[in-house]
Amino acid sequence: MKFINYVGYTDDKEKLAIHAPDHQRYMKSLLDAGKLSMGGPFSDGSGGLIIYEVATKEEAEALRDQDPFAISGVFVRSEIKPWLLLAINPGLVKQDG
Repeated sequence: MKFINYVGYTDDKEKLAIHAPDHQRYMKSLLDAGKLSMGGPFSDGSGGLIIYEVATKEEAEALRDQDPFAISGVFVRSEIKPWLLLAINPGLVKQDG
């Protein structure tokens, strides 16, 4: 099941920059393990969206809690909700940047 994690970042851009490499490595490990469907930051730098592929909300929360951004205080808000993917246009789903 998919769980959306809508996160807000700290205003401390230095803290975000310091912990970004560890966060990116962690996201890559989740992707490789089949636990991350997709994710990325908002273009205004205020936060991001992470879509976990896990069985329970508790597992999604555990993945969030192990994220270097959560541990270091970059995440100042997090809202996790189950999400049902009912439609997708594969031609529009591509990686930016």
